[in-house]
Amino acid sequence: MIADSARKKLRGATFLAMAVAGTLLWFGIAGLATPFDHDESQYIAGAWFSSHMLIYRDFLYLQPPLHAWLFAPLAWAFPGGMLAAMRLVTAACAAVALMLLYLAQRQAGVSRGSAVIAAAFMAATAAFQFTASVTRNDMLPTMLAALAMLSTLTALKAGRRRYWFAAGLSFGLAIAAKLNFIPLGAAVGGFALLDHRRHASWLALGALVGIAPMLLAWMVAPAAFSYGVVTFAASGPFAWYAANGAGHELGWGEKFGDLAKYLWRGPALISLLVIIAHGWASRDRRCPPERQLAYWMIGGGLIGVALPTPSQLQYVMPLLPPLGLALGLVLDDARAWRRRARAILIASLCLAAVPGMLPTTRHVIAMARRGSPVLAASDHARWAGAQVRRLTGDDEIVSLSPQQLVDSGLNIDPRFAPGPFVYRTGWTMRSGEARRIHAMIPAILTDLDRDPPEAILVGYEMGTRKLPLRPDDSLIAYAKRRAYRMLAMPDGVGKLYVRPSRR
Repeated sequence: MIADSARKKLRGATFLAMAVAGTLLWFGIAGLATPFDHDESQYIAGAWFSSHMLIYRDFLYLQPPLHAWLFAPLAWAFPGGMLAAMRLVTAACAAVALMLLYLAQRQAGVSRGSAVIAAAFMAATAAFQFTASVTRNDMLPTMLAALAMLSTLTALKAGRRRYWFAAGLSFGLAIAAKLNFIPLGAAVGGFALLDHRRHASWLALGALVGIAPMLLAWMVAPAAFSYGVVTFAASGPFAWYAANGAGHELGWGEKFGDLAKYLWRGPALISLLVIIAHGWASRDRRCPPERQLAYWMIGGGLIGVALPTPSQLQYVMPLLPPLGLALGLVLDDARAWRRRARAILIASLCLAAVPGMLPTTRHVIAMARRGSPVLAASDHARWAGAQVRRLTGDDEIVSLSPQQLVDSGLNIDPRFAPGPFVYRTGWTMRSGEARRIHAMIPAILTDLDRDPPEAILVGYEMGTRKLPLRPDDSLIAYAKRRAYRMLAMPDGVGKLYVRPSRR
């Protein structure tokens, strides 16, 4: 019996290791295959600037600091290859998040098969596939939330303070990476206050320790922190959409329509509906604490999904860890259903996974034909760096697309660290405030004349059909008025304006 038990444990560990390796391989490939997402600029630049500057004090950042801090060492470790390194580390976070989700389900008593299936279906959502494949601050807090969920489930069984503290710490760190994880942590706090009051203080203490680094960042530069983390999120998107004549798209009707669409892209929507229906049908039965926790967290996750404006695919992420836990519990319960009913459930989830997997699959196929857009972007950045140094003998550059330059070896002006986001709604900020928080807006663009940059990279902020305003136009006009020489970037999109030689 002991030998059989040891063999089963070994097989289980081997299977888990192979599953994690396969997941890491898939998301690593996807990370190299997925083209730049527009919003990546601020996350990539934030990490790059954090490698040699103090966040908020020396440059403006529009998010909580944890993601930038943890990814900053990649700039030192992989000079000239930071773009690919950040994508691959994000892929590793995705693999770990799924492993933690599996372990959380097992801790809740879910069978191995159901735990694997539920984790796989969460991985097949478009939100998970997307956030695992790009450099954003969504996958890191998802991994931390899955760890917090595992710690909470362990605390429910062991009843020890250290597990409640670990759960709070993980939730606090998740919040220090992404604010829309606050409702998820608050939901667990509510669950603890109602049913485990004597341990709730340890959960809260852990959360305070987790968010302490964020509070320290606020203390160092309160004005820049408050604007970047709070004020901009509450005003910037509304100002930008209104200026483009698209303000109506930020209404609650549009928001909920978008959220339903994002949940539909993958098995999340069907999973949520099945969980709600099964919970209602089982309302007269005793609800174990593990299931109660899942329901509390799903409620908090849904609030976290709905908070940000405008609604975007990646904001679904706070919902996925508890949704995976609850789905695993339902799949185990479904073993008592009629065989046909369980088969229909699995088949429906499999069909729902198709739209979730399609975009990433297309990117992987495109990379097999044309090569990696990420590696190509690094090559183009190095080309730009070589051209600027050759033609000017210096390395100062400005751009609203700093993600295109972190592998160039050039010195990017820190006032452009937020990418296009603050600049494009510069009329909402006074010139003095912009200078105080180290931001660049069109009204003070002539400040560049005090120490003109050697080069200006444009072409990546030229508007879209829905949002037609072109933030790069003012930089192009600045370069032309000062007789900068234009070089076409190798990608056929960007234009590199180089200052006339002073040598």
